[in-house]
Amino acid sequence: MLNSLKKKLILLYTVSTGLILTATLLFVMLNNNQQLIKDKNFNFRSNFSTVSKNVQMDSNFSHLWLSQLEANNHFIIHIEDNGFPLLYNGAFNPPTDRSILIQKLKEAAREDNIDTAARPVSLSEVESKTYEIQGDFREHYLGAVFVVPVGKGFRSLVLLQPLDTSAFLNPGQILFLIVMDVLGIGALFLVSYWIVGKSLKPVEESKRQQTEFIAAASHELKSPLAVIRASLSAAKIDAENSLHYLNNMDKECSRMAGLIEDMLLLASTDARHWQLKREYLDMDTLLIETYDLFYPYLKEKTMELKLLLEDEMLPQVEGDKERLKQILAVLIDNAAVYSKEGDTVIIRAYAKRKRLLIEIEDHGLGIPEDKKKEVFLRFYRGDKSRQDKNHYGLGLSIAKELAELQNGTLTLNDTSGGGATFLLSLPVKLPGYHRD
Repeated sequence: MLNSLKKKLILLYTVSTGLILTATLLFVMLNNNQQLIKDKNFNFRSNFSTVSKNVQMDSNFSHLWLSQLEANNHFIIHIEDNGFPLLYNGAFNPPTDRSILIQKLKEAAREDNIDTAARPVSLSEVESKTYEIQGDFREHYLGAVFVVPVGKGFRSLVLLQPLDTSAFLNPGQILFLIVMDVLGIGALFLVSYWIVGKSLKPVEESKRQQTEFIAAASHELKSPLAVIRASLSAAKIDAENSLHYLNNMDKECSRMAGLIEDMLLLASTDARHWQLKREYLDMDTLLIETYDLFYPYLKEKTMELKLLLEDEMLPQVEGDKERLKQILAVLIDNAAVYSKEGDTVIIRAYAKRKRLLIEIEDHGLGIPEDKKKEVFLRFYRGDKSRQDKNHYGLGLSIAKELAELQNGTLTLNDTSGGGATFLLSLPVKLPGYHRD
């Protein structure tokens, strides 16, 4: 399922960004093409204006001047005086015959009511727009017509200049655009593959943990069920000892109920359905109650439990009293499991920088550095607790979830001299409170 989703996301990102890239390249190319056309037209109009002013001001035109002008700028210049063309053969020979191009330009101007063979009706000169003329060999020219009254007669100018379309969109440029687009889409595919892979990593990790959780939960549930079935079979065969087998089944049912309760709690926190009862709590009282509750439990295991509090009252925190007690119960029970007879488990509480810090310290074997991150994983159990059927490896994960639900944190540090110290940090909610 995740692989299918990954492929769809990569395809979606690649196609969408590829379309944007293609549109951008096409826009830039077309915009550049339009700008080149504008520049060509501007340069042509500038040259046309210069030549037309000379035609208007001068009455004699040197063939040498016209030849140099045509040769240097690839112009086609045709001047008429009162409808009679100037006797000039031209210095620039285009692929299409000059007379054909001149006639095409005159016809285009005539459609706009500009006639080079008639004196303008107005007393001022008449200047046409810029036309694009196509020759017999599909080459293109820019052209314009100018007619000016001179005395009782008139003079006209027909000017053409080849339009170099090699700088515009051509097969070579289109091919370059396609190649660049394909390379860009390829790069976008690689980037999309990397981004999607990185984005789905948490989902893949969550799925992996979920699979492991289901597998571990199934294994843990099978164990008490196997004992119950075996006890039932034994009770049928050995009726005299049926009470013993019933006691075994009762214990396994209790174990199963505890495991299911823990799993339901974790499921509630995952779904964010867990509702906490928030109230301001007297932490000194809560810690003393927890100490009194667990002191006999550790005494029974021939261990010592100590509570170390500051002389000054601890600040109140806003939280769920029963859930905070549950966190402390998990941590104290965990410390007892990994401690040996005669050891001391210490509860230490103090305030620092608007946080209430509670340490549960043991002097057991400790936890290796490479295992510290794993202790909060579900169904993780250290070597010693693997033999203890009363521990499923859910306690620390539940404690961490409950701590985070109350805007707190639960971390693990080494105890000086050996052992492990779990640190529960809770925010102090009272305004204006601060203690270094």
